[in-house]
Amino acid sequence: MNPPAARNALQRWYFTKAQPYYDRMEPGLRAEAMRIDQHLYGEAGVGVLIGLVCATLGSTLGLVGAGFPWVAALLCSLIVWFGMLFGLLAAWLRPERYTLGRVLRNVVWVVLGAYAGALLGFLTGSTVLHGRYDTDSLTAALQRAASQAVPLLGVGVLAIVVLSVSMWAVAQQRRVLMQRELAQLRLEQQRDALARQVAEARLKLLQAQIQPHFLFNTLASLQHWVDGGDARAAPLLRNLTAFLRGATELMARDEVPLADELQLARHYLAIMQSRQGPRLSFDVQASEAALAQPLPPGLLLTLVENAVEHGVEAALHDVAVHIAAGADTHGWWLSVADTGPGLAPGWQTGVGLANARERLHHRHGPNAKLDLRDAGPGTVAELRISGPQTSPDTAPP
Repeated sequence: MNPPAARNALQRWYFTKAQPYYDRMEPGLRAEAMRIDQHLYGEAGVGVLIGLVCATLGSTLGLVGAGFPWVAALLCSLIVWFGMLFGLLAAWLRPERYTLGRVLRNVVWVVLGAYAGALLGFLTGSTVLHGRYDTDSLTAALQRAASQAVPLLGVGVLAIVVLSVSMWAVAQQRRVLMQRELAQLRLEQQRDALARQVAEARLKLLQAQIQPHFLFNTLASLQHWVDGGDARAAPLLRNLTAFLRGATELMARDEVPLADELQLARHYLAIMQSRQGPRLSFDVQASEAALAQPLPPGLLLTLVENAVEHGVEAALHDVAVHIAAGADTHGWWLSVADTGPGLAPGWQTGVGLANARERLHHRHGPNAKLDLRDAGPGTVAELRISGPQTSPDTAPP
């Protein structure tokens, strides 16, 4: 993870020094630490700095007014306020280290250590200063020093207690937020998993609905020709076998290249040409740039079936079906045109076309657009998928 963008010299200097520490952190902790550092060392951190300065000056003046020396008051204020800042930041970043039991134990040990250190330092200093250890004089001196140091030690103990409780409260709040974030993340993951399952199930249903519906009629024609010894039976059987093999393989995949879809469409049109006779003719033109483009399986076949059903079978004259594909500077395109009677007045989108659009949206989102329009005469179904192309060719007719 890269450090945040540095907006000033202080940020650039700080992030350069902090990068080795970032690298040793786990990803979640590193992201939170960077976010806090970006806040503190940016424009928003000026307010925090001003607040710390004012708090330090105020507490220093208060301690001086209570009789503390300037140096001791300033040092105590700096330790308290900056210690609180870094302590709260540490509690926010690593809340698991600041449980209530651990905080209470730390308070006890810090207080005992402070008093023990003060006592030991006083005894050592007094012994070195006087050159001997005198119990009576040390006791009297200790009593005089204690009467003067009690306020300072009291302030120190109070600051430690307040800081420890504040760190525990911050850590507790951070744990609550982390639990909420974790619960939200799990919920989103469950929703995503459910959405994927629903989408996959819906996609499989859509693919199942697009299976060729002309099989029984083709098999009936094939049986009739075989029984009558018609020479058209052998080519029809070959095309039907190739079509079924190709359809079975293609429908088992999530997407296929346009070249495979075109091959399947050729077999289908050859079968329909055998059944329709001279009423149906077809041709296919596709550029090399378009042949490798991916499509949901069976989508081109849906457009071709639609052209045959509403263009060829509904016409009283011969009809030609023309399939073309190519690429341009905006993406690539695919069109299926027929010279049939065109769109009927008041026509509505059928199941096949609606399913094709839904599958395209599932695969390509808003980059895919499928339109059906009158061509005068006939109908054109045009699919366009936007995206840069390295080898553009001609635009669709």
